[in-house]
Amino acid sequence: MRRFSVVFFVIIVLILTVFMIINPQETVKASSNGLKLWLYVVVPALLPFFIAAELLVNLGFISFLGVLLDPVMKPIFRLPGCSSLVVVMGFTSGFPMGAILTRKLLDDKLLTVDEAERLVSFTNNSSPLFILGAVGIGMFGSASLGYLLAVSLYLSNLLVGLMWRFRATEPVSSNKPTYALLKNACQNLLKISSNNAPIGKVLGDAVKNSLNNILAIAGFIILFSVLTRMLTVWGIMDTMAMLLIKILAIFNVSYTIAYGLVMGIFEITIAAQTVALASQGEVLYKLMAVSAILAFSGFSVIAQVMSFLAGTPIRFSFYLLSRLVQIGLSLIITLLGYHFFIVEKQAISSLSIPGYKLIYSFDAWGTSLFCLLLGLGIIAFMMLVSFLVNNR
Repeated sequence: MRRFSVVFFVIIVLILTVFMIINPQETVKASSNGLKLWLYVVVPALLPFFIAAELLVNLGFISFLGVLLDPVMKPIFRLPGCSSLVVVMGFTSGFPMGAILTRKLLDDKLLTVDEAERLVSFTNNSSPLFILGAVGIGMFGSASLGYLLAVSLYLSNLLVGLMWRFRATEPVSSNKPTYALLKNACQNLLKISSNNAPIGKVLGDAVKNSLNNILAIAGFIILFSVLTRMLTVWGIMDTMAMLLIKILAIFNVSYTIAYGLVMGIFEITIAAQTVALASQGEVLYKLMAVSAILAFSGFSVIAQVMSFLAGTPIRFSFYLLSRLVQIGLSLIITLLGYHFFIVEKQAISSLSIPGYKLIYSFDAWGTSLFCLLLGLGIIAFMMLVSFLVNNR
């Protein structure tokens, strides 16, 4: 099986190389679009989170958090308290923060393989910055539709985490955050901090590691931008879209929506924009298509996630299964949310913003920092709940 995978990968690389040689202009255009997406959206959305997460882990805060939030995480997800940072950062920052932090906890032996596999399956999401800003306002021209898509994505992912809790191999047991445990956690935090390198080196290492991760993501985005362009130029996307129309004939899916769904197998930004700008089809169909695209996340993101988990026993098949389960849950939530909470049922015209402007037509840095503060606020709230529940 592994030999077959290697041969298939080599064939794909050779075909992609041939495309780049015979279509240099298309290659440059696709690479440029991928670079703009990375520079104006991915960097401001992820870099502050990467640096903050590196500092929290290196300064020992993750162990301190694990003691305090065990009573919250164990009953809900059957995961240790340290995983709370992964959940919060994964839901407020975006891809692939959940995978990066899960790998760190696994390497530090704070998670078992089973726990890491379940944790990473539901902690990789599109960021609020992308869903509310680019998709909701930029593509659909409606903040309420952006909120609906965000709720369907995040709630479906949480439901995936709740479903997989029943696969836990270890019994539920958590230590209540008594004052003795809190004192011990504080002592361990001070001990770890005192044994660390000078704060300047810790900060410098955090920035260097974060930049390495963000550069790796740039490579994936550019690679898949060229790959999707190749499939488009050679008509493969068109063939797949026509096949999907026949499969979904009962739903009378338009060609543009089908094309966007096929594009979403590989990349989500252009796919979501293609669906949103479709001239035919009800808004509900567009929303459900975009919801499915966001839930699956595309092989571009999946490749990023699995690259950070390379060398671990975490299975690609389990992560892919989680995405398929999330698609089903997300479609149901979107359908119910649209019928019960969206007041205006008429077709809402999408904004015809060019792609290169759409991806950075909002305050990316400001929104990203707000999401970072929101994540830290959620952690503080979870700590308060843990104390109130277990020390009353």
